[in-house]
Amino acid sequence: MMLEDDGAWPRPRETPVPAVLAVLDERPLVVLGLRAALAAAPSTAEGLLVVGRTPHALESVRAGAERGRAVVVLVDDVERPGEVTAALEAGARGVALSGGSVAELLHVVAGACGGQVRVAAAVAERLAEVRRLRALFTPRELQVLRLYSTGLPAKSVARRMKVGLETVKTYIKRLREKAEPEGLPTGSRLDLAALARRLDLL
Repeated sequence: MMLEDDGAWPRPRETPVPAVLAVLDERPLVVLGLRAALAAAPSTAEGLLVVGRTPHALESVRAGAERGRAVVVLVDDVERPGEVTAALEAGARGVALSGGSVAELLHVVAGACGGQVRVAAAVAERLAEVRRLRALFTPRELQVLRLYSTGLPAKSVARRMKVGLETVKTYIKRLREKAEPEGLPTGSRLDLAALARRLDLL
């Protein structure tokens, strides 16, 4: 992972370094880069915790938030919005992209240290897309889509959901009817699997 050089790094220390700065990431060079980039981050009495690619990341977020720290989560891409939502629910105050600019990282950190919740623009757009698309379907339709997209035959989906085969077929038909006006292909099982991934169901 490289932090984009947008002319904002390194930055002069206009404000103090956070009282306690901790970076959790299993990649040593990422930790060094983040520490350097965050030298200009605003101060917070409780300290700043940045959680990147590390085992038990969600538990670290929750523990940091419980201690009153400003927790920022660093994600590698926007394709797993469920993980972002889980981190925010666990107490993270910010989400930044590892491939984003230093300026955006500092913007997210400044908000988190100021008690706000800030999410990188691309992540926010992906979260909004998932919410909008999921709202098109009922919870049962989404359940059928998730199970069917794993490769299970319709009969197995019916058994797992404890409904009849015709009910599953009806759910799939409704899924297709609702997805078509949105320009979402659903003609094949592969199309349905792609839709499930877009909805972050897999």
